[in-house]
Amino acid sequence: MKEAARTQSVLAGKIKPYDVWVFAVITSGQTLNGELDKMSNPSLRRMAVHLNDLKQVARPAAWQAMMAARPDADQLIQAVADQDPAQAPTEEPPIVLATAADILRLASSTQWTWKGWIEDSALSGLAAFEGIGKTRLFMDLNRRIYHAMPWPDGQPPSFSQGTVCMWICADGHQREIAEMAAPFGIPLDAIVFPSLDRNQPYDGTRLDDLELVREGGILETAITIAKPGLVFIDTLTYATQRDLCSQDQVAALKAPLVRICQGLKTSMVFGLHLSKEGQALGRRTKGITRVLSHLECPDPANYKRLRLWVEKSHAEKPQPLGVTMEDDGNRYDSSPPGKLDLKTVGRPGDKREKAMQFIRDALAVTNDQTANELAVRCDTEHAISEKTFWRAVEDLRENGEIVTDGGKGTGRQTTLHRILKGTADDPPI
Repeated sequence: MKEAARTQSVLAGKIKPYDVWVFAVITSGQTLNGELDKMSNPSLRRMAVHLNDLKQVARPAAWQAMMAARPDADQLIQAVADQDPAQAPTEEPPIVLATAADILRLASSTQWTWKGWIEDSALSGLAAFEGIGKTRLFMDLNRRIYHAMPWPDGQPPSFSQGTVCMWICADGHQREIAEMAAPFGIPLDAIVFPSLDRNQPYDGTRLDDLELVREGGILETAITIAKPGLVFIDTLTYATQRDLCSQDQVAALKAPLVRICQGLKTSMVFGLHLSKEGQALGRRTKGITRVLSHLECPDPANYKRLRLWVEKSHAEKPQPLGVTMEDDGNRYDSSPPGKLDLKTVGRPGDKREKAMQFIRDALAVTNDQTANELAVRCDTEHAISEKTFWRAVEDLRENGEIVTDGGKGTGRQTTLHRILKGTADDPPI
């Protein structure tokens, strides 16, 4: 009966069908024996035992008294009335806890999207100094995925022809990507953005936006619709204003993305900037990714010839690849150039060094200053752009000289705080 189904659904998770059947039998005047031991709810079992021990004539009054003390009395009375005493429900199977076997049973048939380089249903990263070619490499992967071409090292394609890729363009370079599509042979509709409004294609760029990353939010909806081969986050530095040196803040950033990857069986790849020492910006950043690759240019005079290699992996690391950037995409080989000499590259430019010193000097005079106000002063007094200013902020955070507070999603402007070493003002990291 539909009414019976409705009342049972009201009690779902509270009173089991078997327990309802026991009361239907007892209130109909019958007597039970061992069946009472199978009831799942201890308090209901005590009620049933008491009713079962009473004579038939005394049961209605006792049942009414019991129901008077229950907040769900109306639903339970209706459920019992709808239950046929002659039809005992099938016993529910016992609860069995999840094991590692269930992980393998539910996991996809392959652990890798691109074996050795990009793990399936997980977060991976590509780190490089600014301007080396992270976006071009992502575009080349987009091209290969859409046309079902082999991976750069010759491994067979993982996706069928026509599979799109999704871009979270935190660097604000959507126009650049759109203009790169034609030379790379990528149809414009093979590059999608996490915006549910075609009149707002620049939306969906901030991982601190709760509406973007919450469960059932914009990103999950967009991925479900597009079914992308990869989701590129280009770059993490500008996709969040969280402190990437803070374990708690990195964990809060990582958690919803891991949930999305595992729940939708989607692989995401971060673009990551490097510090002058060649490490991913933010001391905790490396912990975000399962696999972390590097793209570097060992010879600045030959800027189109690059080296691609894996720094961090939980499995055997693949051999490095040589990368040659060409107008219509990248070419790859197994004879990469030698390693990058960090002593000769990776230092901030003169303007960024000046911006870093400006911030140090300003905070030495008055600590805890608003970043936007300092950025305006830096531009006015030293002709340093806002973009360079924020890169200087990232370098100072990475060096452990400052911490930041507030920012997008907090309702407060970003504030810069100089760390006073060895004093009570030295904030915990």
